[in-house]
Amino acid sequence: MIPFPDKKYRIIYADPPWHFGSRFRSARSDCDDGDGQKPLTYDTMSTSEIRALPVSDICLKNSVLFLWTTDAHLEQATWVINSWGFKYKTVAFVWNKLRRNPGNWTVKSCELCLLGARGRAHAFLETYSEWQLVEAKRRGHSRKPDEVRRSIVRMFGDVPRIELFARERHGGWDVWGVEI
Repeated sequence: MIPFPDKKYRIIYADPPWHFGSRFRSARSDCDDGDGQKPLTYDTMSTSEIRALPVSDICLKNSVLFLWTTDAHLEQATWVINSWGFKYKTVAFVWNKLRRNPGNWTVKSCELCLLGARGRAHAFLETYSEWQLVEAKRRGHSRKPDEVRRSIVRMFGDVPRIELFARERHGGWDVWGVEI
């Protein structure tokens, strides 16, 4: 496993590779910026493995967590939030994907980004004007809309922040993950 950083952060932004019934998950290649290659296969993690990560060790006393999840993992996501030392507060963002995925029960078009807080994190909120609903096309393997990162920075300012399970680098964000 890649070692965790030894720095402390006010913002944790995470998109865990949730386990969907097999140890490996295929990323669909029908995203808007797909290169026509075969679907990517990547390792997933069990909820226990995700919960065991030492995320609380890299958090400031007053910090926020933005955690991406699917509706299928909503309950497990709240367990992860608690295990990492945060308390669930709200659904911060709902990403309405403009290209839908077939699901087991309904056509899947949304992902959720939950917000957890620890300490007096709310005292550091700089704006209440960010929209919860983000409408954007799907792009590449598990790439989330850039607008969400920008909204988070507007909400809490240019403070120490890290993206866990990052798939690409973004200015001002430290990153951790096997795909970087």
